[in-house]
Amino acid sequence: MTGNGFFGASTIVTGAGSGIGRAVALALSDAGARVLAVDIDTSRLAVTSERATGAPIVTFTADVSVAQQVRGYVNAAIETHGPPELFFNNAGVAGHAQPITELSLQDWASVIDTNLNSVFWGLKFVLPHMYAAGRGAIVNTGSIASLQGAADRADYVATKHAVLGLTRCAAAEARKNRVKVNCLCPGPVNTEMVAKFRSAVSSAGSDSAPTTSMATPQEIAETVLFLLRPDVPFLTGSAVSVDGGMAGLF
Repeated sequence: MTGNGFFGASTIVTGAGSGIGRAVALALSDAGARVLAVDIDTSRLAVTSERATGAPIVTFTADVSVAQQVRGYVNAAIETHGPPELFFNNAGVAGHAQPITELSLQDWASVIDTNLNSVFWGLKFVLPHMYAAGRGAIVNTGSIASLQGAADRADYVATKHAVLGLTRCAAAEARKNRVKVNCLCPGPVNTEMVAKFRSAVSSAGSDSAPTTSMATPQEIAETVLFLLRPDVPFLTGSAVSVDGGMAGLF
């Protein structure tokens, strides 16, 4: 990494086919990073790549809920750009707007795999390469739900609490190797995933949908780039809220 800290850096962004992931991939491309954009949707990845106005974005289709496919995107990053130096461990789903008593075991397990296990696998397969280099920065995507509870959101809230705990454990382990790991905790963001969830919640008659104003993905991306910067090494193991003050209301 040279110059602004991102130029030429081997970078992985998951969930890069839309929303925050796409905004971060594009912002890193503009900063000169060599980005491998990962998503389960190939057509959405193509749009992300086409919109890049900086360094070219290479795409890789993978289901992050499958451990071997996570290993696959890490190997692809190494083959394409070299060992990862920056990692936005972001892919996730909104979960189901259902009370615990009605949430199926299959739906629970699916959200655990996508929102939590995928983050663990990403850390497991990326960290050894950063340790070998003696540097690196990782941002895991949590949520305001990492910090508080909500009715009818048990699967999502449980995974996002766990992502924060996993982040703090990884940061404690990684600091001796000069690798920092932080947890991004956004409030409501104007993305397609949030819009679909709000619609589903409204149709189901639940009151668990966010009602506050929303940030743009680009606003969240600015925070992610700050957390990935190499010149703030002491910022690690933190839950960084970007929620317009929403967490302070509870």
